[in-house]
Amino acid sequence: MAVGILPVQSDPTLLADIRRYGKFDPTGCYQCGSCTISCDLVEGSVSFPRRSIRYALLGLRQPLVESLEPWVCHDCGDCSLVCPRQSEPRISMLTLRRFLSAQYDWTGIASRLLQSKAWYLGSLFFVALIVLLLILAYHLWYVGMPVTDFATTPFGLDHMFPIITYYTLTVILLPLLLLFSRVFRIWRLTMSGERQARPPLSIYVLEAWIYFYHSVTHSLMRKCPERGRWLGHWGLALGTVMMLTIKVFGLRWFQTDNLYPLYHPQRWLGYLATGLILYGLVDIFVGRLRAQKEIYKETSFQDLVFPILLVLTVLSGLAAHMFRYAGFALTCHFTYALHIIIATPMLLVEMSFGKWAHMVYRPLALYFLAVRERAARQAPAAEVVPHAV
Repeated sequence: MAVGILPVQSDPTLLADIRRYGKFDPTGCYQCGSCTISCDLVEGSVSFPRRSIRYALLGLRQPLVESLEPWVCHDCGDCSLVCPRQSEPRISMLTLRRFLSAQYDWTGIASRLLQSKAWYLGSLFFVALIVLLLILAYHLWYVGMPVTDFATTPFGLDHMFPIITYYTLTVILLPLLLLFSRVFRIWRLTMSGERQARPPLSIYVLEAWIYFYHSVTHSLMRKCPERGRWLGHWGLALGTVMMLTIKVFGLRWFQTDNLYPLYHPQRWLGYLATGLILYGLVDIFVGRLRAQKEIYKETSFQDLVFPILLVLTVLSGLAAHMFRYAGFALTCHFTYALHIIIATPMLLVEMSFGKWAHMVYRPLALYFLAVRERAARQAPAAEVVPHAV
């Protein structure tokens, strides 16, 4: 059935809503198009940041929420460099992605965390406090350890199984389930509206490889002028996925009291994942400290908290591992407890509602765009709904 051009009502509150999620000041933009021309990622029907910013300025909430283009942006910064009015379109696109993340979340939690530093930090500290109380309750009541022995008596790690396995699965799989539970909502907002010609299921199947390809390769980032940034980002993503996979499927290998030798292949996986994560984090911190390039000039609050939490998680886990091999059982226990206290809020808060969400949203958006474009090529001209303002 042909889909006509439907009228869209302008919402004068849209711009104020977007600005709650970060810096968004495109009022100096006079639509010269320099930003769009400068971006190597703009191709075919994908045109940004000009179109997305235009939607916001005109109050076109529905077309903006339906738009997938802000996720094609990989934060290269070329657009801000060429902008003759210094309107910083790169920062505007970053804010738009935060705004869209809040629209996708059906719980409403992401909206609060992305708008408020107090909510964000409060959530991290609250989850950490809950974990500390759970650790105390486990040792004092479940294990039955006297208070006088709590800080003086070391014992093996086998007492934690299988509880620690269930705990680890929960704090890793729950955020992933929350992320993927939004896939249907994103599809409904971006692919099934009245203004959209709904592609047939066969096209979704044919283009499914796009999602996995971009999830694994991050290939569009290689088009950015800062080539080394891709390697750091890819290493961080790969190392994180490897470590999460190890925790889900091989936790017993790495925590059992029957220690494997350091040269065992099962250990190599953990060391490789740790090395990749640390390499990516060093790349992030060096870039933020120098702040000489456009992509590092504007650092938001969460841009720093997330990598700090991740590096503390990695270092505390590595320290617990080293203390265990060195025979410092009591020190290992306290370090491992600290590791869990840091890692749990990072996973439950950051992975579910923070910056980690883009690991699902970005490849999903690229996949949906590929479906749209294939459907547009196969559909008669009368069925295609123009996206231009």
